[in-house]
Amino acid sequence: MQKDVIYIDVEDDITAIIEKVKQSKEKVVALVPPKRIGVLQSAVNLRLLHRAGSSAGKHIVIITGNAALGGLAATAKIPVAKNLQSKPEIAALPEQNVDDDDVIDGSDLPVGDHAAVGDESSAAIPASKIEGLDIDGESAPLADKKPAGRAAAAKKGIKVPDFGSFRKKIFIFGGLGVLAIIFLVWAIWFAPRATVIISAQTSAKNLSTVVSVGPDITTDSEQAHLQSVVQQDKATQTIEFDATGSKDVGDKATGSVTFSTSSIGDLGTTIPASTQLVASNGLSYVTTQSVTMSIGNYTGATVGITAVESGDKYNGATGTVSGAPGNIAAKITAVTSGGTSKVVKIVAQADVDKAKDQLAAQNDDAAKKALRAKFADGTVIIDSSFRSSGGDPTASPAVGQELTSGKAKLTQETNYTIMGVAKAQLNAFLSSTFEKTLTGTTGQKIYDNGASSAQFGDFKQNDGDQAGSVSLTAVAQVGPKIDDTAIKQLVKGKRVGEIEGDLRAIDGVSDVEVKLSPFWVQGVPGDVNKITIEFKLLKNE
Repeated sequence: MQKDVIYIDVEDDITAIIEKVKQSKEKVVALVPPKRIGVLQSAVNLRLLHRAGSSAGKHIVIITGNAALGGLAATAKIPVAKNLQSKPEIAALPEQNVDDDDVIDGSDLPVGDHAAVGDESSAAIPASKIEGLDIDGESAPLADKKPAGRAAAAKKGIKVPDFGSFRKKIFIFGGLGVLAIIFLVWAIWFAPRATVIISAQTSAKNLSTVVSVGPDITTDSEQAHLQSVVQQDKATQTIEFDATGSKDVGDKATGSVTFSTSSIGDLGTTIPASTQLVASNGLSYVTTQSVTMSIGNYTGATVGITAVESGDKYNGATGTVSGAPGNIAAKITAVTSGGTSKVVKIVAQADVDKAKDQLAAQNDDAAKKALRAKFADGTVIIDSSFRSSGGDPTASPAVGQELTSGKAKLTQETNYTIMGVAKAQLNAFLSSTFEKTLTGTTGQKIYDNGASSAQFGDFKQNDGDQAGSVSLTAVAQVGPKIDDTAIKQLVKGKRVGEIEGDLRAIDGVSDVEVKLSPFWVQGVPGDVNKITIEFKLLKNE
């Protein structure tokens, strides 16, 4: 007799197997299961298979060497064979182990008072008066023999089932059955979930533009306007610094100088006070008062002089000095003296300039950090918009003044400002800007507007207000337009292979991955609420 061999797939359910059996043209159908037996591990499924085969006039044989599957097949009266050439036969059912604890030995039970009463009653009543009993010893009616038979069974040690233990097992296995049914309902109708991950190839779109920003500006991609937020702060900062300047604050040397002339043309010439004269030693002195050359003093007009700086080096100057106007001669006639040296530390201008730079750097870093903390979460800060302005710093002691002790101090009051853009405003601006680039293009979608990596460049502030302009760069990712709702409707109720084929046919889709859970789920649920669609962007930079 010819037979039809059907190889069962791991993903086949019992309905699919029955359908294959019914469609077979042969009377004998050999089913070859996979290594993972799958649906044939269920005795119920095997009985359904046997019933369907019988209804269709088919003789079903299962080809397997698995003893467990053979035992299950035997319960459904389905023969098995180890291979396609072996003779099929019904496998032997596994032996049933009887638990001796579940059987009560009547001979071990105490007879008790009831047995004693029974004996007394039997002794007290003559045998001739017991209805149905043959005195000659012939058999009594069956109904009258039951008590004697039960007593005989007890004496012979016949084991009687313990119905209390049996009832307990019924409850246990019944409860387990209910739990199994609940689990099956959950596993089949509630547990299944599917996640479809679609890898879409995208292309980059670059944006590089200059936008106007300010707190009073309304975001408008057409006009390249972007609303911003300004944070302000005022701080008075002080920094200590070392004074490196020095100055001789000792006494200045003094003396006198006599002017004379032999030229009538010099008569009437006035030599003003503070006229600087240079002695032969190269040191300078200034006159303490003015003098006018006249007919009465042209041969000798004497005035006092003072050294331009303190110090004992100015002492002892004498002789001719230069610096007198015209042809007027000047000569120190009273040797300079009285000069003393006393060098002290003073604040130099270079010290103040250095401290000013340090203060600005210190204040800017701290102020910028404080201003950044004032912005709401999700604000993109324009670092280049940071500005500081304030009055001139004040040094104590002042430049040129003696530092009597410790360190000098520099104090400055400064106003700080910085600008930022809310993420919502930036998203709206970039989305609108990039959407305009898709005008006239079908089947394309902006997957990433580039807001997360957008960068602001140079900032230029307008005169007289807080607004300004700043350069903005961003890179968006554009890919195929795929509708989540349509995808869910497309994949629901299908198997993995079908889904992958359908979705890869969509333009722009490069890969598809389907994740099913729990592990026993073989296909995507029919309920779209149990399907999750995820997109993985394969960016082309």
